[in-house]
Formats: sequence, structure tokens, C-alpha cells
Amino acid sequence: MKVTQQLARTQELDGWVGYNDGGQKTWLDMNCREGSLLTDGDETSHVRTKHAEAQDGFGFDVADLLDGGEGEEDDGDEAFIALKQAAAFRKNTNLKGTTLKKGGGFQSMGLNGNLLRAITKKGFKVPTPIQRKTIPLILQRKDLLAMARTGSGKTAAFLIPMVQTLKAHSANMGARALILSPSRELAIQTLSVTKDFTRGTDLKTMLCVGGDSLNEQFANMSANPDIIIATPGRFLHLLVEMNLNVTGLSKMQYVVFDEADRLFEMGFAAQLEEILHSLPPTRQTLLFSATLPSSVTEFVRAGCQDPILIRLDADTKISPDLEAAVFSVKGAEKLGTLLHILHDVIKIPTGLPEGVTDLSENPSKKRKRGGADSSHEKQKTSPYATIVFTSTKHDVEFLQTMLTHAGFAVSYVYGSLDQTARKTQVENFRRGRSNILVVTDVAARGIDIPLLSNTINYSFPATPKLYVHRVGRVARAGMRGWAYSLVKDTDVPYLLDLQLFLSQKLILGKEGKGAPNYTTDMVVGAPVRSKVENYTEWLNKLLSDESDLAALQRVSEKAEKLYLKTRNSASSQSARRSREVVSSKGFFQVHPLYVASSHKRPSSRSAVPPRVGRTKRRKS
Repeated sequence: MKVTQQLARTQELDGWVGYNDGGQKTWLDMNCREGSLLTDGDETSHVRTKHAEAQDGFGFDVADLLDGGEGEEDDGDEAFIALKQAAAFRKNTNLKGTTLKKGGGFQSMGLNGNLLRAITKKGFKVPTPIQRKTIPLILQRKDLLAMARTGSGKTAAFLIPMVQTLKAHSANMGARALILSPSRELAIQTLSVTKDFTRGTDLKTMLCVGGDSLNEQFANMSANPDIIIATPGRFLHLLVEMNLNVTGLSKMQYVVFDEADRLFEMGFAAQLEEILHSLPPTRQTLLFSATLPSSVTEFVRAGCQDPILIRLDADTKISPDLEAAVFSVKGAEKLGTLLHILHDVIKIPTGLPEGVTDLSENPSKKRKRGGADSSHEKQKTSPYATIVFTSTKHDVEFLQTMLTHAGFAVSYVYGSLDQTARKTQVENFRRGRSNILVVTDVAARGIDIPLLSNTINYSFPATPKLYVHRVGRVARAGMRGWAYSLVKDTDVPYLLDLQLFLSQKLILGKEGKGAPNYTTDMVVGAPVRSKVENYTEWLNKLLSDESDLAALQRVSEKAEKLYLKTRNSASSQSARRSREVVSSKGFFQVHPLYVASSHKRPSSRSAVPPRVGRTKRRKS
């Protein structure tokens, strides 16, 4: 868009200049050099003086934000950003000397040629809304609180301007950028993306997470890294052990709190504050989050200077490409329903995937000379890639063992699992060596698998935000995917809380007229009971034959009871409504998902899943 041609008229009002850009209003205070960017519900963007806002120290109304105030539209700031960048970008050229495009792509952001090549190689063509809004502001050295749903491209949004600013390795001692992550998996994933963007430069990166060798991390820190990617606990440990006080971190230019809401939910607030006290006040502070708990606002007030809010989470909490189905189950049928979904709904083949001979092999052991790093190996689209979320590590151990007996290729991850084993399990799943990944909520964030097709909530999440983070693993990068949830009568209050949070219509069984919309409606119904009974019968026989598996189940059931006693309570309004929902006819009616294919007879496969090998269906 050529801004100079689109600005139809200009008028001056009390020191403000207004531009009418094709119906979109953008106001710029010509008397201030720095300000806070706000967006109203009428798509009007404002730049206001630092202290024009109220007493809370923010450039936005925190109380309104916590009450669910309106977020900004994707294109509300486009004219302002283009206006501020137009002069700087006009003379930028690419490697061939031709003028860079000004059409809103990465080329129009003034990025250097090496970084543009890395972005192209990564497969990014057009910036996502969060990237389009935040990258220019980060390049202007603004403190940000950016909120967007999981899978919207937040990692690239802070890494691209960081690499652009740091440019090359500094000979002066002291790291210049710190990225804090709530989990080891997310930190490892961020490291992988950072290496992609820093290719062609001599920037040094370092991973600092629990479970890795402290001596090795001491050596890496002494090697003068430019970018440190860390979990708060281990970084603070390193800070104390190496006596890195304010002087040792005096070169720090950036500090990024990735998934800031999760950092506070996991109890890192005290550690984060201590880390902040060790960083220079001139740093740039960036918080990226999917949601905004009140504890984050307290931290922003203490750690940021005139933060700018970029909020894209209000209108779209989950991906519009995600389809969801809720299955009502009775306690004794829950495991049988899980097997039914895997076998008959998703139709995951048993046995190892094609080309895989042994799941225990080290996936990174063999590399072709001159070939790409195995961690960046291109993934194949698989309709079978499925994550199963459960509440405790004992559930993970039991389900992984049971599903392996059922013949599936399964990986698993939970918090106390050895770090080396965690890396191996996640890598097996990422590379398609297994079709199913069973996890606790430690993996609700941080496992970036763009081609993931399905997620199953075996244990229904206790909060709507946790549901959003779980299903955020699916339907990313423009792909479609499914989320299946198993709900017992005791889970219905939490289901109703989620329905209100997502503002979706609740459809029970055959209530709806016509085919329901699985992307916008919350559709509840029972699985096909005959199928579930067959799998339940097979499972009971397996448990009677396998004493070790039966022992794992008993431990899992005890852990589940303890979890249910400690999980948060649902709202009282949802608890009252849940009685009506459970007693309604539609709650246990066959799910509408089966109606569309009711004219097709299911294939006559055995009720007992084969233990090994892949089953081949005959063509009729």
C-alpha cells in the first residue's frame, strides 16, 4: 500500500494530525516523541504522550483488560506503521540492488538481506498479524505486552527484530539478549527457531535449562554468548553460582518473557523479579502471552517502562480452522472410548510408521554429510499425529503402556521424566517415528509441531485457558485439525465454563437442525456404544493377563482421585446448569459426528486390536 497516495486528506486539530485512509482513522500526536499505541473498538489507533494515561502507570486500562475488554483489530495500526516506516524503508534494497517491496511483507520492514533469506528458508511469506504489529515497534525499542493465541507466530515476532538489532557477535563480554521460557520443551523449541534465524551470522546462542550439565552451562556462559534461552530456575541458579551481578549482565539489551502467563501460573514470579533486579534498567522488556492473568499486570507495572499493548486474543481464542467434538462417557467406558477414537474415528494404523524399524533408535545418530540438521528435517503431513492430554504422570505411564499393548507407536512426556528421555520422546514424535504422544500439561505449550492433526483431552482441563493452550497445538499455520474431549458427568461444570468462555452454542445429541458447525458450536454426544463395549471387553482381558499393567492402572486411579480433590472448582452457575445437561436426553444420544457417515457400514475389523504390525484394509 502506498501511503502517500492513499492519504485522502489531512487536517490539524489542537496539535493532532488526522489522516483519513480509506475509512480508517489514524491519529498521531506531533508534539510527542515517544508514546503508547492504543486501539479502540472503532478501529481507531492513537499515539498518546507517556503520562497522558491514568494513575496505574500503563498505557492502557488494566481493569478493562481483565474484564475482557475489546481487543484490537488486525489492520487497525497498518496505516500508522506504514507511515512511520515509509521514509526509512524507501531506500532499502535487496541483494540484487532492486527496491524492496512496500506491500506489508517482511521486505518492507527494513530487515537485512541475510535475515530475509533465513525467513524465506523458514517458509514464512507474509507476516502474521502479531508479527506485523510488533516487529516495527520492537525495532523502535519499545517495551511491549503482546497477546495473541497459541500458534499465531509470537516466537518469530520477537526473534526477527532481535536478530536484526544484534547483527553479529560482540567481542565485549556479556550476553545481550535473554529469553525466559516456562518449560524445557519450549526453550528447546525456541533455540531451534533462533538457530534458523541466525544462520549466516556469527551470533552465539546458549540453552540454559534444568536437567542439563551445570559444568557445561558454566563453560557455555564463559564463552560469551549473545543470546541466552533459559528457564527461570536454572538461569537464577547460574546467576548465583557464577556471581553474575548487575555488572556481569550490564550489556543486556533485551529480556523476553515467552508465554508470560504460563510463567506466573507455574509460580516463577519471585524468581522473575530477582532476575529483573540483576538486569540493567536500560533493557527492552517484551512480554508475549496467550492470556492475561492479573499477576502478569503486577509484573508489567514493575518491569516495563510505558509498555505498549498489542492484543489480538479477544476475538479469536482458538484457531478458526479447529474442529472440536465432545464425547459424553461413563467412568468404566473412558478407556474403551479412547481406543475407539484412535482406532475408528482418527483411524490410526497399528504398528510402526513406514520406514521405522525400531522406536528405541537414536533419531539423531545418523546424519548425511552436507545434509540438513536432523532437527530441521522437513516433516511429512500425517493425518494420524495425535497428542493425548492427561492429568498426572501416572496416567501417562499407564496409557503409554496400554496403547503400546494395543499395537500403537507411542511416545510420552511428563515433568519428572529424565531430560535426555524427554528429548528423545519428543523428537520421535516430531519426526513421525510415533503417531501418538501422551503427555501431561507440561507439553500444552512449547511443542511446536505444525503438522499435528489431532488432540484428545483424556482428562478434561480444569480451566478454559488450559483448554485453549492444549488445542493450540492443532490447526496451526493454516492447517485444519480436530480436538476430541472425553467428559464424565463430574466434568460437565467445567465444560459449561469453557462454553461460556468461547461463546459457543451448546448442542446436545440431535438437538441441532441440520449438520452442526464443529468450528463454532460445542457439540456433545455419546460414542457408538457397541464399539466402546468391544474395546472395553478387550481391555479387561488384557488387564487380567498383564499384572504389571493392572498395577499401573491402580496407581493411576489413585493419582486421579488426588488430582480431582485439588483441581479448581467450576463456577457455581455452571454447576447448577450441569444437572440439567446431564439429565437431558441429548447428553447420552449418539454424537452427530456419526450421522454423516451412518449410511456407511463400518469395516469388519476385529474388536481386539492387533499387537504388532500394520493392518491393511482390503478394497471392497
